[in-house]
Parts: sequence; C-alpha cells; structure tokens
Amino acid sequence: MKRKEFIKTSIGLGTGAMISSLPFKNKSSAWNKGIVSHMIPQVNHNRILLSISTNRPLEKAPSIKVGKKKIIGSKRDGLGQHWFFDIQDLESKKTYELKLLGNSGRLCDDWTIKTFPSPSAETEKMRLLVYTCAGGHPLSRELHPRLNESRQQFISRRSALLKKGLSFNPDAIIAIGDQIYWDLEEVLPGIAGDGANELAFSEAGQFDKSIPILGTSNEEVLKKAVGPQVADLYGTHCRSTPVFMFNDDHDYFENDKATPSSITFPPRHFNLKLARTAQGMYWPEFLPDLNRPIGLSGSNASDKALHSSECFGTLRFGRLAEILMYDCRRFTTLKGPSAGFIPRDTEQWLMNRVSSDDTLYTINVPSLPVGWSAGKWMEWYPDKLNSEGKLTTEIEKYFWQQGWQNQHDRLLQHFSNQRHKKPIFFQGDLHTFAGGQIYKSGEIDLGKNPAYAYIMGTMGSTAWPSGIRQVKASNPSGIGMEEYFDNVEESGFSIVDITTDEIEINMYKYLSGRDELSIIDQLTPFQTLKIKR
Repeated sequence: MKRKEFIKTSIGLGTGAMISSLPFKNKSSAWNKGIVSHMIPQVNHNRILLSISTNRPLEKAPSIKVGKKKIIGSKRDGLGQHWFFDIQDLESKKTYELKLLGNSGRLCDDWTIKTFPSPSAETEKMRLLVYTCAGGHPLSRELHPRLNESRQQFISRRSALLKKGLSFNPDAIIAIGDQIYWDLEEVLPGIAGDGANELAFSEAGQFDKSIPILGTSNEEVLKKAVGPQVADLYGTHCRSTPVFMFNDDHDYFENDKATPSSITFPPRHFNLKLARTAQGMYWPEFLPDLNRPIGLSGSNASDKALHSSECFGTLRFGRLAEILMYDCRRFTTLKGPSAGFIPRDTEQWLMNRVSSDDTLYTINVPSLPVGWSAGKWMEWYPDKLNSEGKLTTEIEKYFWQQGWQNQHDRLLQHFSNQRHKKPIFFQGDLHTFAGGQIYKSGEIDLGKNPAYAYIMGTMGSTAWPSGIRQVKASNPSGIGMEEYFDNVEESGFSIVDITTDEIEINMYKYLSGRDELSIIDQLTPFQTLKIKR
C-alpha cells in the first residue's frame, strides 16, 4: 500500500466514524469503554499524560474535559486511531474526573484518576505493582510448543495477572522494558521475526524500510505487531492507575546481539523510528521533574510532550520516595574502556539524586539488571556461557565493552558511599524472580552499605534463561552477593509497599502448564522481602 492508497483508505474508514453519544453511566452497570481500545495514563503531582486508541478512526480530534478545562487530543498515527492528551496545571493529591468527548458526545464512560502528592509533601506510604517483559505476540505462542500455551492461554494469562496485580489497588505501575517482541533480525525461538514465525509475519506483513512509518503500509504492520502486545493486554484496565513504561532491547525491534556479521545496538535508524513511533502511539513518555535536567539525551523532543523524556524518568511520591527509571539500550556506546549503557550526563543525574536528602528512599530501576547474568552480549558483565552450561570469563565475549562494567562499578560505588540511604534496585529483563544483597564488585567493597537488588517477575514469557539460553540467571564472576532464594523462572509480578519505616516486597508467581488459570485470583506471595530504612 503506497501513501496515496493509504490516505484514500483512511478517508473511507473515517466516514464511518461518527459515534453516537453514550448514555451516562448507570452506577450499577459495568464501565462502558465505548469505542476505546486501550488507555494508558501517567501522572505526577500537577500533570496527566494519556495515550488512547480507538477501534475505528476519528475524523476530528477528540477532547478530554477536566473540570472547566478542555484538552484537544493530538494525533499520533496516520489514520486517527491513536491520540495523546497533555493535561496541565492540576492540583496535587487530587482526584479528577475525566470525560472523553467526540463529535457527538462521550466516547466512553467518565472515569477518575488521582495526581501524586507534591514533592515537598510528607507522605507515609505508597504501593507499586512492578513487573518486566509483559510483551509477546499471541501468534508466536502456537509456534513454540515448549512454552506450553496456546494463543488464547497466553492472552488470558497475561490479562489475569494484570487484573490480579490491579486488585491490590497500587498507586502506580512500573513496567520494566520489553513491552514488545517483534525482532527483525535476531533468531530466537518464540519471538516473531525468526524463521519459525512465518505465520506472524505473513499475517502482519513486512516492514518496508524505504518508506515512512506513518501514513504508509508500515503503519498497518506496526499496529498488527504491537497492538496485540500492548493494547490488547492493557485495554482500559489501567484508566485510573498511572503506568510508567520504558524500553529494553526488544522494544527496539531486535534482541541484543554481536557477531562478526551483525551488531544490533545502538539501534539502527529504522529500528529507532519504529521504537519512537510505537511508544508515541501506545504509552506516554516520562513526565518532567524539577530535579531531572530537560537536556538529558532523549528528552524534550519537538514531537513529544513538552519537557518529557523518552528514556529517563522519575516517579516522585512526596518526600517518601523517588524512583529513577532508565533505558540502558538506546544510547549504548561501543568505545572500549569509556563505553557506557547510559550517557555520562544521565549517569551524573543518577548520582546526584542518590546523593540528595529530600526523599527517604531513592530506588533505581534500570532496564538492564545488576547482580545477575545470562551470558548475553549486552550485559554489564563479561561472563559468557561455556560448553558445560556455566558462565565464565575464560571465553571472550565478542565485542563486549569494558566500559560497561566500569560504568556499573562507578554507579555501585557512588550509591554505596551515600550512607544515609540504602542502594536499591528493582529490575527486569531476565524473566525470573530473584533477590539479594551485593556486597562486592571486583575490587570494590560495598559491604558497609550493600546494594539491595531484586528481579521483579515477568508478565509475559517465562523459562527464557534456562529454557532458551540454556543457563539460569546467575551471579557473574566478580560479584559478591548474598541471594535470598534460588531464582524462580515463572510468570508473575511484585507488589511493593513503601512506608517511612521499611519497604516490603511481595512476589506472586504462576506457571502455565502446571497451574490452572483460575488460581491466579487466589495467588498469595511466595516470597516476602523487607528492607528496613
């Protein structure tokens, strides 16, 4: 489909998009989502960002009414199905009612969402739902029987786990990387893009790198690739719960890989365009923060929300906690001993915030975990899998960069030196649950203030480290760690309760093929871990 054909088709679709006004919600009835396919909000203390999609194109931009404010949506696709709203100048810690309006009235029932406490507010508690790797295309499941799930089982499991997590009424959700799996080059079983997944590509189509993404056939392919992984999972379930989502390697439409014939990161130009477009269509960028420079890489782009960041974000909840989230893929450098996963200005921002004393807790959430390795190329550590299935540094890891570990050590050393706070990491990527204290990294002694590190559970695929990579996530050489339990490769999530006295982490697990889907409603924690302040 060329551009003219796409525009002609979109006009035809738009003609049928006249939506009759929905009735006011009957309090005894279920919430009516109308024509809304998905809705993902994000908030801070005075602003709301909202990404929505509709099940048919809209000829005219919809609007959101909040009190006396009326905010016109900005279109983020070519057809008029994806819209973005930026609601500013709000009061802190206040519940707002939102109305989504089209030409002929409401497009869905009204709903509410609450802003966070102001950064200076004394706040006693907050609750988070945290997980990683929620992506996965349902077409891939039927082609990978080792995962023991049909397409429908895969969709049902993720949806049930999300609803279970939401049943705890978290103040916010943190979804750590790998929202999307649709690799264009790397060959890994179970990910659309390898030779075994011709069904996925045949149904969605192939990207044409010679033409733009929006307004062409590429837009249709992108929606078929990403929509089932994001819109179908979240739907409108999170309309009143802020969601903080950011990228890992697969969100750039590749697995991290380095061979003499191909190196996939930093992301290629077309992959970067796909990643930015997908993010723009499906979830909000990070809201600005007074303590985060707007000049950080990936921030304040002209086609994104004012002063927002696509890669480096802050969740600030009064004076109780500041959570720092960072994408370790987009700005990767390959400069030997001076290489890094994040730019130096971002590294300095992290150090400044951990050094600060304006919150009780500072929690790091990198897309790439510290403390564990699966022998992959793009890790902080040089460890590689040997023929006996063990991680070792005796085999050279092709094109691994010493600077990556140097940056890792600088961060851990600085965080440990700040004796007024415990270094804390919530992490993803490795499709497992894990927890422990890091007391040594190489020659660096962290024993007086060890780093608390946790891998929070995966909403999507499981059994990746040992089932696919043939190695369970392990502590790499040079890392001294006290692990709390043998890591568990099952689906699930963590509920994190933060109070002025402690952080409590409750981990919930589920294994498809062993457990009936119905037990998700009755899940209880298999691990409860605490960090005293």
